[in-house]
Amino acid sequence: MPATPKIPTRQLQRGDFASACKDDPNCLVYFLLNVGDGDTQLLLLPEGRDGARRAIVVDIATTKKLPRLLDSLAEADVLREPKEGTALFPVVVATHPHEDHIGGMPEFLDGFGKLIGEFWEPGYFHPSARFVEMMRAVEDLKEDLNIEHLQPTSGTTRFIGKVKVTALGPGIGLRNRFQSYGIEVNDASISLKVEFPAARIAQDGRNRHYLRLREPWCLVLGADAQTTSWAQATVDFPQLHRREDSLLFRELKAALGVDTLRAQVFKVPHHGSKHGLNIELIERLAPWFSLVSSTGGGGRYGFPHFLAVEAIREALQPITTSKAKRVPDYRLGIHYTSDVDSGDRPLGSIALVLSPTRGAG
Repeated sequence: MPATPKIPTRQLQRGDFASACKDDPNCLVYFLLNVGDGDTQLLLLPEGRDGARRAIVVDIATTKKLPRLLDSLAEADVLREPKEGTALFPVVVATHPHEDHIGGMPEFLDGFGKLIGEFWEPGYFHPSARFVEMMRAVEDLKEDLNIEHLQPTSGTTRFIGKVKVTALGPGIGLRNRFQSYGIEVNDASISLKVEFPAARIAQDGRNRHYLRLREPWCLVLGADAQTTSWAQATVDFPQLHRREDSLLFRELKAALGVDTLRAQVFKVPHHGSKHGLNIELIERLAPWFSLVSSTGGGGRYGFPHFLAVEAIREALQPITTSKAKRVPDYRLGIHYTSDVDSGDRPLGSIALVLSPTRGAG
């Protein structure tokens, strides 16, 4: 993997990001933490009616980094414990049982268990110490706190305030092959689509009405899903194809909205593995931001792989001739947790602040 281009320091601004999150309590904040070749993600949800934010956790690769972020958000009064009976973490997701995704999950469950509403994992048994310890913690929480434990498949959906979370994978056809180990563990990953603000029923005095928003933010979090899983997702969530300019197409588009797999933010699966995506997937997603959690060419596997990065680039900036000028990755919205600035200073974890009005994001 060639060295990623350095981001010019002049384009960066210093500041207290945790405190800056307080400026717009109605925004959604997505964090992709720098944990090397692993995933730790946090979705900081907009304030609820009680004036408190909640958060969704997706994978925890290490034991210390996420708790430190939560401490920083709490010190800045961005995140605080909600009223009794409301889970601070309505959903915690362990996408699949590889250690670079659940390495810190047992400690998190033990430490924050009373603040968790639901725990999701795919149901794929993996004979590793971290997986066994994680499931021990889950069983303790089920017994002591009656926590909900789900093994979702494609289409499983939760509405949490103004945010909608949908499982894109694993498809039920893949899930049914887990017991025979007829599916590779990465393709057992729970891949997610997050929409904000989500269509919902709104209360206006005594009246209720269906609020459908035309242009919500869409994030697709790819876990370690590989091409088998994405192939199943394209079956489970078919694309609406235009057949000329027909009335049927217009009516279906009005009813169904945009393509289910279209997303402005894409957490690139499997740290940029060559098996994690193909050009057709990126073309359908058409992401504004493609985010890669990896060491940047080092590490055991050399992530991200050249083929994966080039597939993203080709989908976003097709090269039709050898004379076409290639723009830097960051100008195409491709960012890495291993990015450095022009002074060779590591930029580290990535965070996006998404306004409820997408044009202002």
